[in-house]
Amino acid sequence: MNAVSGRRCRRATARASTLARASTLALLVAGGGSAQAVGEAPTRRFDVAYSLSFLNLRVGEATLAVERAGERYALELEAGLRGLAGFFLDGAGKAVVAGSTARGGAVTATFRVDSRYAGKPIAVVLDLAGGRVRSATVEPPPTPRPDRVPVSPQDLIGVTDPLTMLTIPLRDAPLEPALCDRRIAVFDGAMRADLLLSRGSVVAVTEGAYRGPALDCRVRWVPIAGHRAQGTNVRRMAENDDLHVRFAPILDGSLLLPVSIAVATGWGTVRIEATRWGDAPPAAKAAPSDKPNVTVRLPNAR
Repeated sequence: MNAVSGRRCRRATARASTLARASTLALLVAGGGSAQAVGEAPTRRFDVAYSLSFLNLRVGEATLAVERAGERYALELEAGLRGLAGFFLDGAGKAVVAGSTARGGAVTATFRVDSRYAGKPIAVVLDLAGGRVRSATVEPPPTPRPDRVPVSPQDLIGVTDPLTMLTIPLRDAPLEPALCDRRIAVFDGAMRADLLLSRGSVVAVTEGAYRGPALDCRVRWVPIAGHRAQGTNVRRMAENDDLHVRFAPILDGSLLLPVSIAVATGWGTVRIEATRWGDAPPAAKAAPSDKPNVTVRLPNAR
């Protein structure tokens, strides 16, 4: 490989890595799920489908189902990326989370991801209790690097999983900009980060699968531990002040879920848009489809 080809290869790899991180963040944001229920209640289900696009080209999709029954909740997300001219590498995965609800919102009990990216399998399993990580396994484990910030025991307290991270409990509160003012501690099995939501506004969504009032928030990603301190992609994501999420109510209106997401990168904007919001028409459900199907079961989350 000559010097020019080497530089092109490194640039393509950097693009793929940065955009994959942005798209993964976007897909995980789209997969948030939580619930708030008091006492016994019948099981309720909500289905969402999302489309991922980059440079106005559709490069992926995700399907999500959320179920809750009384104080227990569960959700399952399936997502896939398609290769795109050196920007994205093909990948697909499934994430499952189960937990219970408390006064402050959802409390994760178990979280699992089984995925394949660039032909390599990746598996993550988390076991939590009261916001504290009791055990975490990642296969394959992160590659040791001199600049990787170690994860301390304190970093594993008061955290949530990557699926629940951007769910906003609404309950009986009105939809207002102040709901965006929050800091969410997230652990994905290897990295600890904070998501800072701010600069909220209530907007009217007039096009797409959901139409109605929505909460628009600006989001910042702040690495805490487990990341490479000198990593170029980490720095770019941490400095990115152009990540927007719009939330809309689901089920009985006591929970907000992302309806659209926009993540700016150096090569364009990654966009997530809901293409189905709630139950699909009976004919659409019965029709064959090559999209991932999602099923949810409610395990004992205690």
